[in-house]
Amino acid sequence: YNIPNSSKMPDERKKEMKKVRNIVTMVCALAAAAALWMLAGPQFLKFRGGAVPLGPEDDPAQAQGKYVSHEVAYPVASYVAEYYSGDPDRAKDYGYVVYDADRKNFFCIRESDQRDGDYASLLYNLELMAELRATKDMTPAVVEGSLELMDQAGIERALAALEESEIVSRYYELRGDESYYESYADTYYGDEYGKVLEEMGQVLYDGAAQAEWYCIESGSVNGLVISDMWICVLAAGLSVLIALGSLVSLIAGGKSDRGARPADTASAMERFLYEQRGWVEEWCRYSLGRASRSAYIAVAIWVVLLGALGYFIKMPTQKIFVFYLPLGLLLGELTALFILWVQKGQSKPKKILKRMAKHIGKAFPAPGAQEEFAEDFLKAGEEWAFREKKKDSMLYGRLGDRYWSSFWGHGVPTIVDVSKLERVEPETISGSVRSGKVRVSYESYVAKFYYQGTALYDNADKAFTFQTLSGRAGFLALAVKKGVDGVKIRES
Repeated sequence: YNIPNSSKMPDERKKEMKKVRNIVTMVCALAAAAALWMLAGPQFLKFRGGAVPLGPEDDPAQAQGKYVSHEVAYPVASYVAEYYSGDPDRAKDYGYVVYDADRKNFFCIRESDQRDGDYASLLYNLELMAELRATKDMTPAVVEGSLELMDQAGIERALAALEESEIVSRYYELRGDESYYESYADTYYGDEYGKVLEEMGQVLYDGAAQAEWYCIESGSVNGLVISDMWICVLAAGLSVLIALGSLVSLIAGGKSDRGARPADTASAMERFLYEQRGWVEEWCRYSLGRASRSAYIAVAIWVVLLGALGYFIKMPTQKIFVFYLPLGLLLGELTALFILWVQKGQSKPKKILKRMAKHIGKAFPAPGAQEEFAEDFLKAGEEWAFREKKKDSMLYGRLGDRYWSSFWGHGVPTIVDVSKLERVEPETISGSVRSGKVRVSYESYVAKFYYQGTALYDNADKAFTFQTLSGRAGFLALAVKKGVDGVKIRES
């Protein structure tokens, strides 16, 4: 009697399903990598090429869109460039209006609130009197980012900041009274920094209009923050590696490494282990397929979770596509690879068979006892085999003349010595365990084996555990059919 395995499929169909799974994985991974590279690839190449210094003689129009570095020595005004979404009292980015002493015009930089210390410090120092500035660190700060032409709204914010600048207001106030100016000019403009500020004030006082304004967004390349860029590129790179791994698996075609069948003269244990390889490989393939499904689900959960997070905290659409979704993909792929790596380590037929041989050796330490068990198992044949495969377990065994044995998918056996057996009793075990804040119920169906001299109220000597009632019923029916003189088998 052999318990039917409803989930069993022909090997060709299994190979075809694995092939389809590899193709789907490869196509999806390549599509994700291509999309992410289109979002961040060009900016990443500019960033990796290094920032190009913007010298005094360089034309900003020619450097537009490039990743540049520039010294910031004269930030003369600041303004809030962007607030956090939904919170008008929290500044996300600050803008600084900077005077370019070489070109005698202005440009802007944009910096996150967390990193604006150098510019704010320079601005504060430039507002001081000349003798106090001499005691301060006036080392120029270097900004790196892409140089972009400002739109009209940005220019208006910069001009409004200049109007409210203390440095500019002081110059206008001094110029309002010539004698007042002569008296205090050296106080504020008596050093090299003051001369530049005086020059800047004169430019504004004369009312010369600046035709074009440029802005450098610190730590950003063409509007893409460097940290977001790295997330996109890492996710794209990992997707490419996954695609290559799927291609290698597709080419390999899941070839089995069973080796040659042992000769009839080989030891019984060698022939026994070879014969077990079939169901062990089936279980390993099933486990890896299940792990693959879990890996797909993990990727989907991370992407949806991070995408939803970006949406609900009202992030801009661009930020969702260049940070939250790529981060979700990256975390999902790492989780998926971890799941597959763990399952791969547990689904090696050679490793399981080696463990099986080790446990049989412990069960039969006497010389020749292992061979006797193996011969008895092989002699029984598939006619007396039973199996049960569920989503998280595999049970396979045979009823020999001397030994009844069952093996779990990980290779650990339970072996019953029929010569000592007195009775077989079924039992249903149920209960519940706490998992977090909920209780999870469980139920298993056991066939208990009592050796001669063991009372029913004592613990059974051996037990086969099934996950289904039909699995246990099939085994008990097979045991009755086998028949052992003097052994009582209760089927229900």
